[in-house]
Amino acid sequence: MKKVTEKKFDRKFASIFAIVIGFIMFIAIAIVTNLFSSDDLPIQISGALLEAVVTALITYFLLTGQTNQEEIKERNVKVFEEKSKRYNEFIDKLWEIWQDREISLEELNELMKIVSKDILPYTKPETINKILIHLNKIADFSNSSIEMSNKPEATQIIQENVFNIINELAKELGLGGKIDSQIRENLNILEAKVVPFLIQKEFKEIYIKNVIETLEVSEEVDFSKIEYLNKYLWCRVKESNVYFRIGPLERPLNQGVLIGIYVEFWNNRNFTKFRDAAKGWRKDFLRAARFMYGNPGDIINFADLEKVKELFYKFKSNKSEDKPENDLAKKIIRHYKEWNFDGKNIEHVIEECTVKQQGEI
Repeated sequence: MKKVTEKKFDRKFASIFAIVIGFIMFIAIAIVTNLFSSDDLPIQISGALLEAVVTALITYFLLTGQTNQEEIKERNVKVFEEKSKRYNEFIDKLWEIWQDREISLEELNELMKIVSKDILPYTKPETINKILIHLNKIADFSNSSIEMSNKPEATQIIQENVFNIINELAKELGLGGKIDSQIRENLNILEAKVVPFLIQKEFKEIYIKNVIETLEVSEEVDFSKIEYLNKYLWCRVKESNVYFRIGPLERPLNQGVLIGIYVEFWNNRNFTKFRDAAKGWRKDFLRAARFMYGNPGDIINFADLEKVKELFYKFKSNKSEDKPENDLAKKIIRHYKEWNFDGKNIEHVIEECTVKQQGEI
């Protein structure tokens, strides 16, 4: 604004200066060249002066009008840029909150603050009112206001209102963008393909983390390292080469799961006495230490996307005191405690074979 004012002053000064110089030059030329008689000179000077004043006024008003238009244009550009910036930030925040496909009342309160502080000053009242109506509809189906059994319906309604809010902001900017019915349909089709795998990824991380934490705090097992590799959960017993191997946890729907005590054969010959077989895949397992779960529902299957989605929403609802992700940890703890061979549990077997190996060395 300061630069525009300075430009306006410079143009006004330049116009007046040019007219004054021109008037002085006109008088000087008239006198030197005797362009007018002495009787006509005062009249001609007065006429020239009046003409100069009128010209100066016309020039001034033209320049002033042009400057005012530039000021308005520059201000409108700055307002539009700030408006677009705040709208984009609000839409980014809206999608960030909606990324996990649920919105809490706390998150709604955060959106309401942004609308009041950042959106309202740049938006027509009717648009603000429509945005608040959509936020109220979202509040009716937030995870604090509805049973999780209705989750699919709630997700659909919330997403519709998220789209509606974006449409209102786009309309306010006047850029012509809109999420119409065809676009919504295609987005929903795409979401149906993508979201289940996003849920699977998040739930798998939650599930494995919870199993590991449950086993780490248990005083009934002694695992020095637990990790999920290539669809199997590996739990190292003490600092030995003996592992509880559980899996596969991503498998065809009709395939079962094996919980076994695994010791790689070639580099651990000291465990030969306790091996389940002399050759074949069973040679890498301790005797009577293969616990098969044939029922698909006995142990989590991350490839069963429908079941994963059900467990994911159940976990998110926080309505189950006995969270489903603890079931696998409980089975591992039970097999750790109950397995024995010739009256020896897993820790006794490791101790015996370790002493034997040291004696051989």
